[in-house]
Amino acid sequence: MKCLVTGANGFIGRHLVRHLLDAGHEVRAVVSSEAAETATSERLENVRVVQSAVDPAIWQDVCRDMEVIFHLAGRAHRGSDSSESVRSVYFRDNLEMTRALAEAALKTSVRRFVFVSSVGVYGTVSPSGKPFQEDSPAAPHPGNVYAQSKLAAEEFLLSADTRPLEPVIVRLPLVYGVGAKGNMAMLMRLAHSGLPLPLAGIDNRRSFINIPNCVDFLLAAACHPDAGRRVLLASDQEDVTTSGLIRAIARESGKSARLFSIPSGLLKMACSLLGQKERFEKLAGNFQVDPTASCALLGWSPKVSFAEGIAQMCAGYRKA
Repeated sequence: MKCLVTGANGFIGRHLVRHLLDAGHEVRAVVSSEAAETATSERLENVRVVQSAVDPAIWQDVCRDMEVIFHLAGRAHRGSDSSESVRSVYFRDNLEMTRALAEAALKTSVRRFVFVSSVGVYGTVSPSGKPFQEDSPAAPHPGNVYAQSKLAAEEFLLSADTRPLEPVIVRLPLVYGVGAKGNMAMLMRLAHSGLPLPLAGIDNRRSFINIPNCVDFLLAAACHPDAGRRVLLASDQEDVTTSGLIRAIARESGKSARLFSIPSGLLKMACSLLGQKERFEKLAGNFQVDPTASCALLGWSPKVSFAEGIAQMCAGYRKA
């Protein structure tokens, strides 16, 4: 299978390129003009495209002869600024670039378009004991402009205008593994710091997916004949508490998890006063997804357990 991977130099992209090559596929890896290339292989072609490429003509030759597109490139979630200038950047990189790529793909042999989206389109928290499912309604106003732009791109891809292209929307929870950044990198640093953390009393549940499971799921979504024009969910299927996650990281790192408990209301108030309300919700709130239907459709199950994924991530952290 001939695969185009955008965002190939990112966290998920690097792992996906290697997974596709190991599975025997041909890969055209798209990196921005400012980024380093991904890897070397006789079945790998690295292509440079300018950042924020929203002209379909730029993508025309890039898509030529490809069968499947894995679209990972875009503007990642950074902060909570929702000003008009910031909003325009997110919609340019997550909606308009997706539109341009899809329009170019429609003029070539591409038929399957795997779009990596986010569970953030459901909002910032899930109801206690009620994980989000594939057909759960998206939040009328997703919690941040990143999620809003991802949802807009989903809606475009699933519109009639993109036929006969077969989009597959994969909504991912937080992805962890070797080289993870963002919130998982922050938790890694906290677990290694030895600092006392007031998180022992948090009794939440959150869904995650480790990077080997993530890229394996994306490949399954690209190959299954019945996945076209569907929204899919993926996870490790082992939801954990924030304190449990920190304890697991500390244990694999040979550290002591120094957790203590304070009332969650006080913790929330302190975070709000410090302008960290969103971070508190990600630490203390519930966010669960139930990917049972997606896994059944694809005939897929996690290959790497949560414990194995944490161990792999911590081993990579020690080597870095």
